[in-house]
Amino acid sequence: MLDSLSVLRPASGALQRKVVTELLLTALVDAFSILVIFLLMSFSSTGEILFVGRSMELPKSNQAGVLERYPVVKVERGQIFLEDQLVPAGRLEAALMELHRKLFETQGGQDNPGILTIQADRRSKYDELNQVVVAAGRVGFNELRFAVLMGSADEETP
Repeated sequence: MLDSLSVLRPASGALQRKVVTELLLTALVDAFSILVIFLLMSFSSTGEILFVGRSMELPKSNQAGVLERYPVVKVERGQIFLEDQLVPAGRLEAALMELHRKLFETQGGQDNPGILTIQADRRSKYDELNQVVVAAGRVGFNELRFAVLMGSADEETP
């Protein structure tokens, strides 16, 4: 008599199907919850603005703000990239001028297209960075923002 009332080994097929369905639904809800939590933890609310390669180490700064999306010049291993396109050193100023012109046209002249983000390894040479800063200033990028990591600049050792 008690065997026919068992939930684990029911005598009737209907009760057996109901138990399996409830277990399957519970497992799916658990899996979905884990997936949602993982996705929420993985993605930032501001989005991915910069891609920092494994070999690049950004400098640390005590003062930093939220990074907004502006054109990016990347200085990495002596090479200069403008929006992830390799630019020869002799063509940097011309490429920046073309970018500045396009930004001015697409923004209708209303917003200031003169903001540029510079992303460079903290071990980059002064001459490499100075070349970018001078070229950007000549073509009209009058506000330069350096990509940094939050942290104490005192922690760094060359």
